[in-house]
Amino acid sequence: MGGTVKIFKKCAPNGRVYVYLGKREYVQCDGVTEPVQGIMYIQDWKDTLKGRKVYVQLVVTFRHGREEDETMGLSFKKELVIDRTQVTPAESKEGESKLQTVLMQKLGEGAVPFTLQFPDLAPNSVHICSNENEDPTKRQMGVFYEVRAHVAEGQDDFTGKKGSTVSMSIRKSQFASNDIKQRSPTSTAEKGFVFGSGKVNLEANLDREVFCHGEDIPLHISITNNSKKQVKSISCTINQHCELTMVNAHYSCKIAKLESQDGCPLQSGGSLNRTFVLKPLAQVCQGTRGLCLDASLSKAKDESNLASSSLASTGNQNDLLGVIVSYSIKVKLVLGGMGGELETDLPFKLVHPKPDSAEMDNLDKQKTELDQQTEKRRKMFQGQDSVLNESFRTSQEM
Repeated sequence: MGGTVKIFKKCAPNGRVYVYLGKREYVQCDGVTEPVQGIMYIQDWKDTLKGRKVYVQLVVTFRHGREEDETMGLSFKKELVIDRTQVTPAESKEGESKLQTVLMQKLGEGAVPFTLQFPDLAPNSVHICSNENEDPTKRQMGVFYEVRAHVAEGQDDFTGKKGSTVSMSIRKSQFASNDIKQRSPTSTAEKGFVFGSGKVNLEANLDREVFCHGEDIPLHISITNNSKKQVKSISCTINQHCELTMVNAHYSCKIAKLESQDGCPLQSGGSLNRTFVLKPLAQVCQGTRGLCLDASLSKAKDESNLASSSLASTGNQNDLLGVIVSYSIKVKLVLGGMGGELETDLPFKLVHPKPDSAEMDNLDKQKTELDQQTEKRRKMFQGQDSVLNESFRTSQEM
């Protein structure tokens, strides 16, 4: 008994041009990205084309501002065609996949296969939050991909007419390589004082450099106080750093924070070793202005994840384009007696777990638990509001 296969289909407004894809998510791993393979179907193609040509394009859009804010010719959108192929008549014949062969047999005449390739340095699909009240299904800013097919008058026609153009959104994601070199990041800092002898030494380290979404991140901290100041408290913050290469801008967002006074105040001559566990999740900090999330395709399922760290297949981070995402943990000590603060940064990588893995099951479990907690709090506050409204009406009637 054969299994079912999901096929994605979209039609142009004129009802004659169709695009079929077997999937909408394409993964890059070990420097290799899956090709986009699909079927272009033209109903009554001889009458529809009338000597014209049909092109299929892979288009990437980078938007760094809201569309409603574009005035006086100002545009926050940049669009680039990264691959293009002519499908009728075909410019070249490439190896067809099994799905393409089956679809061509079912659709019959007018069905033509196509294959589009991602460039080696193509950026990942990313959404950027604009504000807390934004609808998650209508986010405009970030890096987006789409497969666009249109009927063209000639080779120089890249847009075609609206009635005969069909676009289908897809997503490009990236998985960490299995043989990635795992090191243990370590960062140290020290602070001396002008009118006092001795220093405060701080050392922070992680067990490994790469973590998956939903995993606990244990942070080991060692403090040695050889000064006459006191260490009053410890603060740990996970920051998401975003660089927009198209406009040469960068900023940071706080996605997780922990403050502790365990073992404090640490007196002169004392030492302290502690392990703090942090867990960054999109469901906790969602709505933060400027927060970068992995692009989602489904409106029925919660696919929100923090944007994965940008990994360069060449090994050189300067080759990355689009929205470059990185993460770091900032450890800060608050010192007493006008000693100020002592802080250090510890970079690490946050990646998407591979499907059907234990890390993916753990991530889904974490999302479900958080969604249940959020729904429970919402119902609790709804109940409180209804009680208040009822009490107010009763007092008015009296």
